[in-house]
This record gives sequence, C-alpha cells and structure tokens, in this order.
Amino acid sequence: MTKRLSSFAVPAALLLLISGAAGQVRLLDVPYVPTKFPVVDEMLSMAGVSKNDIVYDLGCGDGRIVIGAAQKYGARGIGIDLDPERILESEANASSAGVADRVRFYTGDLFEADIREATVVSLYLLTSINLRLRPRLLRELRPGSRVVSHNFAMENWKPDASSEVEVDGVRHDVFLWVIPANASGAWTWTMKIKGKTTTVRADLIQKYQYAKGTVKIGGTEAAIADAKIQGDLVRFRFEAAVAGSPAAFVFEGKLVGQSINGTIRSVVDGETRVWTWKAFRNPTTEKPIDEPPDAG
Repeated sequence: MTKRLSSFAVPAALLLLISGAAGQVRLLDVPYVPTKFPVVDEMLSMAGVSKNDIVYDLGCGDGRIVIGAAQKYGARGIGIDLDPERILESEANASSAGVADRVRFYTGDLFEADIREATVVSLYLLTSINLRLRPRLLRELRPGSRVVSHNFAMENWKPDASSEVEVDGVRHDVFLWVIPANASGAWTWTMKIKGKTTTVRADLIQKYQYAKGTVKIGGTEAAIADAKIQGDLVRFRFEAAVAGSPAAFVFEGKLVGQSINGTIRSVVDGETRVWTWKAFRNPTTEKPIDEPPDAG
C-alpha cells in the first residue's frame, strides 16, 4: 500500500506567511524537504523540457531541478529561493555538475520574481501558495509555457496531465499545466456554404484551458462543443442546420493577438470540405480566464 506525503512535508526551505491585515511578509522556519530525484526526472519529462527551454524553479532548494534540466536536456535555468544558504548550495551543486554556465540562482521572494522569460516553471509549494501564484502564471507566461508541480495542485484549474511516482513506498503526484491563450470573447468570420457567403459569430466563455459558448450562423444558433485551448491552439466544433441542411464543423487555428488563423473542416449534405479559416475578435469582449479558488 502506498503512502502519501502529508501536507507537513513542505518542500521550500522557507515558507511565506502573508498577513492579510498588514500586507507584510514573514518568514516561517520550516524543514527543507528536497524533491526525490526520480520525481525530478518525471517532472522534467512530463514538462517536455528541451535545450530550447528556460526552466524557472520557484523555491529551488538545492537547485536539483534546474541543474537536472541543464544536465539532461541542455536547458537553461533560474532558481529562486528565500534562503541564502540554499542559494550557495545550489551554486556549488551547479559547479560540481558542470552546468554553472547554464543556470543562475537568486535569493528572493518568489511572489516578486520576474517570470516572463520562463518557458517551464517548476513548483513544490503548498496549494495555497500555488493559488496565489496562479493569476501571475496565467497572465505573465506566454501561451504554451508549462507549469509542473510536485504533489500540490491548483484547485479549479485542472491539470492537462498528471502522473504518480513511488519512491521508497511513498506516492508522489506530479501535475502539468500548459498555459492557454485567452480566446474568450466575440469572434466573427465569413464562410461560403452552398455558394452563399455567410457571416458567423462565436461567443466563447473561457475558464483556463476549456471554453463553452454559442455560434450564430445563418439565423441558427448552436452550442459549441469540445472547445479547448492548448497554448495558442484553439479547437472547437458545432453542429447546426445551415440553409436547410444538417451541417457539422470543426475549427482549429492559432490565436495571435485578436485573430485566429487556421482551418475549417465541414460536412454539409454528406460533402466534406477543408478550407482556410480566419476569425477576428472584438477586443472589448475579452475577459479574464482565471476564477477565484474554490470556496472551502
């Protein structure tokens, strides 16, 4: 029978206690618990780390995650920790591993760190801290960046993938999220059906990487199905009666700014077509894709 780590097995050298009334940051002296190396391997593998990545570890401890990313995959890395002793240890470990030219370590507050350069962010923090970081991750990381967490999830932001690693009879959970582009809002485009050019409007309501909404086409309104945004790739489908005929459409495209460029695959009257799709968003209709943490 596997045994889960308790919530008291806290990974960071120091945790932050935020005083809501005063808005001050205090340091809590708690044990440092490093991520086991088999878990490090799974985190880097699940995140798909490559030589093109810049891996940030928030609460880096002895630096083993960014050092592993540099050693095994040739990535560059940044480690941030509140404890100066952990930073000195990380720098010594990087030098011993021969990757000091590919990684840097800084003493600092992970809530204030500039993470915009990161393509992968690694976390081994409490869920409460993950939730405080979540708005920044969604807002500041580029679509397609990955966030990987050891043992602690993000409540109502469901992971894109997860796995389990057992080490010495203890189960460790690994969660992965891919930062989605914000595809919310009102989108319009034109397409030709049965020789007639028709204007289409889609209204997307997005929460994290998933969306729902409606499409209006030729006087018919239909529900959007299977809508997902992974990185900057937007996919959804709908079925409707168009010009008196049953029709099914699948849309897939890349979101850049206020436009989506891709393809439409349609089946109308049993005839399948694939053609270019370009949609434009009314920028005033874009909404945040984050939501408050689950109550309780």
